[in-house]
Amino acid sequence: MNGDDMILECLNKQQESLNMSHRGLVVLPPGVSRLVTLKKLFLNNNRLILPPDEILDLEKLEELILDRNQLTMLPCNIGSLKHLTYLGVNHNPLSVLPEAIGELRQLRELWAVGCSLVSIPSSINKLGRLEKLGLHNNNITHLPSQIGGLSSLQWLNLADNKVEDLPEDVNHLESLVFMNLDKNCFAHIPSALTDMANLQILSVRFNNIRSLEDYLILGFSRLIKLDLRENPLTDRPPHWKGLDFILLGNV
Repeated sequence: MNGDDMILECLNKQQESLNMSHRGLVVLPPGVSRLVTLKKLFLNNNRLILPPDEILDLEKLEELILDRNQLTMLPCNIGSLKHLTYLGVNHNPLSVLPEAIGELRQLRELWAVGCSLVSIPSSINKLGRLEKLGLHNNNITHLPSQIGGLSSLQWLNLADNKVEDLPEDVNHLESLVFMNLDKNCFAHIPSALTDMANLQILSVRFNNIRSLEDYLILGFSRLIKLDLRENPLTDRPPHWKGLDFILLGNV
């Protein structure tokens, strides 16, 4: 069944889900804009180059998967998808995310892995319902202070970037349980991380950390795991006896 036939069937049956992945699409069939009942749209593993503006008419859309295409930008007005709760744009050469992404106020999960991102839009603080944020394998050098506005964020992966430090506002992530900072450029553990009441797992493997001050350890006493393996800090000081939640050394 070709793309036009799939759209026609979806229209006739008023389906709420459409899977057009793995179809070699370079552009979206224009009929996509007529699927006003659609809640889930899967467009992953195609060859889309131009921003798929046709999706902006899908006002009921809740899940949108655009992974593994060739997109260099997203629709500028993507914020018009007011009911979107899940957005996946993994493995597209985007470089940046549009500021309009902050208008997706219902968003619960945002995945932008391997997108050559160099920064995060400051509007991200408007995503007050965001629970999971996947930004690993990019070229991000710093986080905007506005990231502290993600009051519902529980899971954050920033592994394999170029971050050297975190803004103080990161301690406002009051719901955060898991944070992955592996394979970045940290020479020390940011002190702001010690003020996060619900953080349980912090992974900072493959960085340049040579020491961990005692006053920071006290702030990390609520953690289940602090993973510092594959750092220059390899020897456990004698007074760390009992601090088994801190993992050192090489695997």
